Amino acid sequence: MRRRVALVLLVLAACQPEAEAPPRPSMSVADKADCIAKGGQVGVAGLLGGEFCVKRAPDAGKSCTRASDCAGDCLTASRTCAPTLNPFGCRDYLDETGQPQSICVD
Repeated sequence: MRRRVALVLLVLAACQPEAEAPPRPSMSVADKADCIAKGGQVGVAGLLGGEFCVKRAPDAGKSCTRASDCAGDCLTASRTCAPTLNPFGCRDYLDETGQPQSICVD
C-alpha cells in the first residue's frame, strides 16, 4: 500500500507544470523613440533577452592605454575605445592601470 501511495505521489509530482519564465524586460515606445532620436539602437541582450538602448561611444575608435581614456571600455586587442556603450557580453579591456582584464556581464 505504501508503495502505491508513493508511486501515485511521484506521478502527480511529475505532472506539475513548469515554472513560467520571467517576462522579458522591454522598453516603452517612448523610450525606444528617445533612444533612436539620440543616435542609439534598440538591442536585445542578457539571459532574459531584454531590450536596452545601445549608444555609440563618443570616443569610438580613439587610441587608449587605460580605462579613463574612454567613455566605455578601452579594448585590449586593439587598444582603442569600444564602438558602443554596451554593458552586456564578454570582453577584454584595459583597467585604469593599463592592465588587461576580462569580464562577462549578463
